[in-house]
Amino acid sequence: MHLIKQRLITLFLILGVAWSGPTLVAKELSLQEKRKLFAAAEYDASKGRTQSYRSALQKLGDYPLAPYVEMAYLKRYPSLKNKQRVREFLNLYTGTPLEWPVRSAWLKYLGKKGEAVTYLYDFRKTSSAELNCYKLRSELAIGGKVSVIAEQIADLWVVGESQPKACDPLFKQWQDAGYRSVEHIKKRIELAATGGKHTLLPYLIGLLPQQDQAWGQLWRKVRRDPGQVTRLSQFKRSNDYAPMIAYGLQRYIWRNEDKSIATWQLAQQRYAFTAEQALAVNKKFALALASQGDERGLDYFKHIPVNELDSQLRHWHLAILLKQQDWVAIASFVQSLPQEAMAELSNQYWLSRAQKQLGIKHTAVNRFKQIAKERHYYGFLAAAQVDQQTQINNYPYQAHYKQLEELSEAPGAKRAFEFLQLKRYTSARREWWHYKRTLSEDEKATAAIIAARWQWHDQALRTISQAGYLDDVDLRFPLAFESKFKHYAKQYKIPTSLAFAVARRESTFMTDAHSSAGARGLMQLMPATAKQVAGRKLSSRKLYDPSTNIKLGTKYLRQLLNKVDDELPLAIASYNAGYHRVRKWVPQGEEMDLDLWIETIPYKETREYVKSVLAYQQVYSQLLGDQQNLFTPIINKKMGVVK
Repeated sequence: MHLIKQRLITLFLILGVAWSGPTLVAKELSLQEKRKLFAAAEYDASKGRTQSYRSALQKLGDYPLAPYVEMAYLKRYPSLKNKQRVREFLNLYTGTPLEWPVRSAWLKYLGKKGEAVTYLYDFRKTSSAELNCYKLRSELAIGGKVSVIAEQIADLWVVGESQPKACDPLFKQWQDAGYRSVEHIKKRIELAATGGKHTLLPYLIGLLPQQDQAWGQLWRKVRRDPGQVTRLSQFKRSNDYAPMIAYGLQRYIWRNEDKSIATWQLAQQRYAFTAEQALAVNKKFALALASQGDERGLDYFKHIPVNELDSQLRHWHLAILLKQQDWVAIASFVQSLPQEAMAELSNQYWLSRAQKQLGIKHTAVNRFKQIAKERHYYGFLAAAQVDQQTQINNYPYQAHYKQLEELSEAPGAKRAFEFLQLKRYTSARREWWHYKRTLSEDEKATAAIIAARWQWHDQALRTISQAGYLDDVDLRFPLAFESKFKHYAKQYKIPTSLAFAVARRESTFMTDAHSSAGARGLMQLMPATAKQVAGRKLSSRKLYDPSTNIKLGTKYLRQLLNKVDDELPLAIASYNAGYHRVRKWVPQGEEMDLDLWIETIPYKETREYVKSVLAYQQVYSQLLGDQQNLFTPIINKKMGVVK
């Protein structure tokens, strides 16, 4: 018996496992137990409790998230004594989300310690200004010359924002060596004034020679108040002042059209604006005027070459013609566009609409029929124009079982799945994003199916789209939380397809979605809106609950529909922009075709939102068994209040 015990102890030592007494084989932890242990071990590692977290790591074994325990320790406690452990970790997890939290902490530690050789060995390309400054400082520390890296230092200094303190010694060496010029300072002032950190301007102006400081002060004044450019007498008749006048006018046009137009006409007589500056001003004037319904915008579009029109400018050029209902000009404009732009469905639709209005019906109908083949807002509109069935073109991707199995077992996929089960959604998405980068297009499509099987709807639809398989409608338009949507849609008497469409557009079914404005959950409810709809204040946690969010979102839609007499596009626009704002957009005195009104909604976000939700509702309506074209009312209705 004693001999057997000794042999077992020897075996355990060879395997690197400590002998802990009479129990020969430790009980394997269940998956749920490992998840709990992982959370505790990660916390212990972040607190430096070495013995505790290492003991936990042994018990975790091959649990997919075990490396995050070691990461928690190494990023919190980098030190030279752990150099080998850090390097082994980085070599093992390069290209995964585990790499940079450790590498960044390690490099910052080395930079502060002045460990130049080690720093350069472990440095990797990064956009971090702090780490790049430490890199250049390390090069100088081992004998590098400022002259060799002067341009790299200039690139770090000439930015519109403040740079990290780690850069200060580098910038001082560069400055002391005589490489910082007045032109560098002026360029940085311009960058700080035109969208950068304006609080940096007093410091930068102070760096200028005395004779140039008035120029810098004018930049500061224009940044704070763009209306200063209307007082042209304070600007010297030197082309050095042209950039600030052009910049100020591009901002001031949104505040005072008449003064901006008059100033621009006078300024062009006094200053030699570059072609680039003049084009920028004309673009901004055209955009500002057209989006406010001011026909003077057309005068500025004349100064913009067609090939310089981006999608936003093309839209507003067309929109102002649509408001005028100048069908000849609409057809002429679309046909003047470059081939690629002219082929866009929006332009094809409006060309057909113009030709229909002008009596060229045969050509219009043929083009409508072609557009109607597309699963798209304009495809559905075109189908309604020729009374055709809408096409959603659902062709699911067929994955191979073996590939499904192999991809599911990949370390990145397993880590993403575990974070998903722990409801650590940000970490899960980060792992999934890194994992997808390693996959081919076919593998991404298979991965989308895996995500769908996990009920991870937002990543399933994003991944299949990124794979280029846009016709897998089942994955791109999932019936997520179906029973809840059906229940509350029925309760509040709205189409289930509408509720699905709003959630699809708002959050892509991310239960933890949180916008910069503060909207939360599946249907992206603002806390104030949720409070009004519910009749009481609700916690953020409650708003992330799918049942609560869907209930309040569908009820809110019902309230909006009641306010607009069930005019669907108005209700959808109100969900995005607010009822009171949308009410101001309704034409007064003269009615407008509903498709024209949607196209001329002044806010791009709301305009695209309405188009998307209407299109998504059509798709969901057909997935739920209703084959009618919901766009037929849109082409047969008019919008407006007749006085």
